[in-house]
Amino acid sequence: MASGRSVALISDDLMFASQLQAAMRRAGGSFALVVGDRVPIVDTIFVDLNSDLERRLEVIATLRQARPPAELVGFCHHAERALRRRALAAGATRVINNGALQMVALRLAGSSARRAHG
Repeated sequence: MASGRSVALISDDLMFASQLQAAMRRAGGSFALVVGDRVPIVDTIFVDLNSDLERRLEVIATLRQARPPAELVGFCHHAERALRRRALAAGATRVINNGALQMVALRLAGSSARRAHG
C-alpha cells in the first residue's frame, strides 16, 4: 500500500534526483524535482548543499519561515561540519551525508506508512 509520503528535491544534480525518485517509487510515495523557485507543498524537502551553497542556505531559511512544520533535510559531503552547522542554523531539520539520501527517504516514507496504518 502506498505511503502517500511526498518529497521534493532542490538540486541540479540528476544523480541525486534519480536516487531519490527511485527510493520514493519503492516506498510508494511521490517525488518532485524543484525547477526554478517554485517549491511544491510536500512533507519533506531535500536540499542539496553540494553546490550553489549561499542560495541554498537562503532557500532553507525562507522555507523555514514560510512552512514551519516542513521537514527540511540538507545533504552534503560527510566532512562538511561547518556547513552542517550553518544549514541547521538556517533552519534545516537535519543534515545528512550524500550517501544517506535514499536510506533517509525510505525511512521517512516507511515511518509515515506505519503511522497511517499502525
